[in-house]
Amino acid sequence: MEYWENANHSWSPDSTRFISTPTQKSRDLFYYSQEIGHFKANQPYFTERANLPSYLMKFTLSGKGQLIYEEKRHVITAGDVFFIDCQNYQHYKTVSAEPWEMDWIHFNGGQAEAFYQEINKNGNPVFHTDSEKIYTNQIHLIMNKLLQLQGLPNAKTEFQTSLLIHELLNELLLQKYQMDFQDSEIPDYILVVKAILDDEFRKGVTLEALTSQFHLNKYQIVKDFSKYMGIPPIEYQINQKISFAKDLLRYTKMSIKEVALEIGIENFAYFSRLFKKKTGLTPSEYRKIDAVHH
Repeated sequence: MEYWENANHSWSPDSTRFISTPTQKSRDLFYYSQEIGHFKANQPYFTERANLPSYLMKFTLSGKGQLIYEEKRHVITAGDVFFIDCQNYQHYKTVSAEPWEMDWIHFNGGQAEAFYQEINKNGNPVFHTDSEKIYTNQIHLIMNKLLQLQGLPNAKTEFQTSLLIHELLNELLLQKYQMDFQDSEIPDYILVVKAILDDEFRKGVTLEALTSQFHLNKYQIVKDFSKYMGIPPIEYQINQKISFAKDLLRYTKMSIKEVALEIGIENFAYFSRLFKKKTGLTPSEYRKIDAVHH
């Protein structure tokens, strides 16, 4: 399919943009910027395109826009981020009387596709950040650094640009999943749950036991633990079991069956399947490979 685009470029004189042509080394090794800018776009600003090999991130600072993507219409307001694959049809435009002010970057390379898939896995390319702190938001601050780099290029620019794009993508995930919290904000009971799982994972802790101990329903516990620890409590416990099993396989002569029993799994076949699911290797393969490395 051939690339095509229709557009109206009604942005203000103080808007900025930089088009880049990355070196082959950058394309092979790094994340790279293709075009980046900060716009204040008045009506009738719009872009309509498809089949562009690029990913696009826009962070709205003020005003209002509209995005049509994958046959869905989204209203974009201050604090909103959208992240799209420009190979797909897209149409976005200013819909407010005031300018639609935004940071934006077209980029590719690295693990861009994997980040795109993760951020869009719920089928929604748009998410909202804290609109009370837009101009101090890390997304905006990282974008400012990227813009400054493009304005004063030197031999290090492509390396630094790649690092900042990676930082930007990580920040998008943190804010999408509302993980931009301080350690002090983690509820005390979640830290206690984690400590219980750390201490008792070998014999196993059930959600029912946690529900009884903390007098909360299991859905609340799973929701809070997932938010602050990154994964549900039972999956966290399984990961602790597998990590301990790895240690036993590497540094003891225990049989694989004994290892399974040690982490609280009596079904040897289930342990082998679970271990392979988590590591990509069976317990015996893991032990053999580790022996070679030592």
